[in-house]
Amino acid sequence: VSCNKMNVMNIFADDKRGNNMEVLCKAATIAREGQSCHRYLEGIYHNLLSLVWGTRAGHKKPCPVAAGSTTSLKNFLKEL
Repeated sequence: VSCNKMNVMNIFADDKRGNNMEVLCKAATIAREGQSCHRYLEGIYHNLLSLVWGTRAGHKKPCPVAAGSTTSLKNFLKEL
């Protein structure tokens, strides 16, 4: 599977009214998982954690993402 077609959890499909910080935290989890495909996702991962946790981001972990519908990494990044 090419990296752009790699499936990731679709955190945007379930609840668009949810807590924005929770969505950003879950997005950080997905960005971390996608780092094996795209090295630039490391920067996105750290930036998302900084938005959620502020200066304490280095000591926090991203949020768990429950199983559900999936989307391609490419579509996830467009939604983000």
